[in-house]
Amino acid sequence: MSQRLLEEITARLVSTTAHAERLRTQLTEAEDDLDRLRVAEQVVKEILAEVPAAEQACGAGQDPADMPTPVYRVALTAARAAAQAERGVEFLSGGRLIPFRHEADDAGDLPADYQALLAAVDAAGGPVICKAICEQLGLPVASGQVEGVRAKLKRLAERGRLRKTPSGAFAPSS
Repeated sequence: MSQRLLEEITARLVSTTAHAERLRTQLTEAEDDLDRLRVAEQVVKEILAEVPAAEQACGAGQDPADMPTPVYRVALTAARAAAQAERGVEFLSGGRLIPFRHEADDAGDLPADYQALLAAVDAAGGPVICKAICEQLGLPVASGQVEGVRAKLKRLAERGRLRKTPSGAFAPSS
């Protein structure tokens, strides 16, 4: 009889252990869901906080969509691409937005965010580091934002519109 009792206890132990493992898995999944919901809630709150600010900035009777986009954040839209095509700016197939200097001499042929970067480097007068350009344009100086600006500046340097110094700073091309 004691052997049978021992087997019953062992079976219940195995069953309870398996049940506890399933509960741990469910708890982990529920905690992951909670984390995602908290992040989503925070993002929605941030977006909703920006909407009243946009409504105040553009006035009581205006639509926030009509509010001017900050210069640095303008992307090449279909309408903008059509306007540039009317001016004779041609982009190679594949969608190159930043033409080489010999293809388009005017900086006005560039997207607005690249124009803002060129203007910031020109305003500095000499070699300037990416962090200083971010500060001048009112952008956050977090490493992710600075690296995005650095990538755009390197692209401008590759296209002959800027000069990259050995120290990594950028200067107007001569």
